[in-house]
Amino acid sequence: MDHMPDWDHFKNLNDAEGEEWKDASKLESAKKLYNQARQVYKYAALFCETLSGEMASFSKELIMQNAMMLCPKIVGAEAGDLYIIRMENASIIRTNAKELAIQIRGASLFDHCKKDDMEIVLSEIEKFRALFITWVSYFQKDDFEDEWGLY
Repeated sequence: MDHMPDWDHFKNLNDAEGEEWKDASKLESAKKLYNQARQVYKYAALFCETLSGEMASFSKELIMQNAMMLCPKIVGAEAGDLYIIRMENASIIRTNAKELAIQIRGASLFDHCKKDDMEIVLSEIEKFRALFITWVSYFQKDDFEDEWGLY
């Protein structure tokens, strides 16, 4: 069930040269968010196994597409270490997490799942959202310009 690698798998994110102490809190925040994203993925996958009914297959696809985007986008944001990349990935993460919650609730509306199962996944998404807010607070605008003018 754990298809997403551990945070420590990404050695380049943990190997800051020289001034590790400056990035320690930021990296710890990213690691907590990543680990919670793994939990969201795990519980979303388990939730999908419980779905039944006419639209279950379609719901499963949408749920897993959104759940699968969280971890790679966190790693991509941290690996780039650029404000624009972080903001871009954070926007995508937020969209995927919100759509994931909508899909989970939608499955419940159509009676494809048990309400208790839905509440478990939504609780994990809420924990993720709280950690996301902390993670984003570490973003610092740099001198690079966004050629699209968004960030």
